[in-house]
Amino acid sequence: MVKKDTIVLDLETKKTFDEVGGQHNKHLLGVSFVGVYSYNQKKYLGYKEEEFDELLKLFKNTELIIGFNSKYFDLPVLQPYYDKFDLLKIPHLDILEEITNELGHRLKLESVAQSTLGYGKSGSGLDAIKYFRENDWESLIKYCLDDVKVTKEVYEYGLDHGHIFYTNYGNKEKILASWAEKKNIKIEDLIKDAFKKGKQLEIDYIDDEGNVTKRKIDIKRIEGTKIKAHCHLRDAIRKFDLYKIKKAKIVGKMANFQGFLF
Repeated sequence: MVKKDTIVLDLETKKTFDEVGGQHNKHLLGVSFVGVYSYNQKKYLGYKEEEFDELLKLFKNTELIIGFNSKYFDLPVLQPYYDKFDLLKIPHLDILEEITNELGHRLKLESVAQSTLGYGKSGSGLDAIKYFRENDWESLIKYCLDDVKVTKEVYEYGLDHGHIFYTNYGNKEKILASWAEKKNIKIEDLIKDAFKKGKQLEIDYIDDEGNVTKRKIDIKRIEGTKIKAHCHLRDAIRKFDLYKIKKAKIVGKMANFQGFLF
């Protein structure tokens, strides 16, 4: 039996809302390109209009679609291409819907990504329409798959931490990531457990420019959300922000385990 897939999805349109008479006519926008990340295949995939039959095969083997405003935008825009298959029957996690349920109002993906990851989208939907009309497929595909990547990484951050972030009047605030409820171990718990047991960690760390580097660290002290640790990449003591750790895993014992207090 083929294992059902989980995919992250984003698409680009051929027209603007103004050109089709408003948001109630989103089914008339047309789709230029669909970008997907497949967890089964562990890679990014792209589909032009003439490849939508192949995309349908993927949908038929999908148990969860993840997106941002995808339930109320992407799928209704794409549905006219599949008159015999109801896309909304596929279980769906719309991150924007979860945010709206939690906060009572909507946020842009750019705002959430910048606050959570330190980086965001590479342009706007109008750029994608421009690329389509200029037949600039290289730029269009890159733009769409960049959006898929950002959505995927916001989803995974929430899964690993139990929350994502947004900025409210200059203050960074948490949003509960409801999709993380079934995951037993969060990054914060893993880090505290590693510290107590003298375990070495490998982390993916987001720096102030939004770049991600892989580090091995031996934790010396935890003070609130600040972690003082020996960084083997720099061979020096460094301070790390707990919320800038995207992923973490135990890889062995600390080089020189000592007991420290929180």
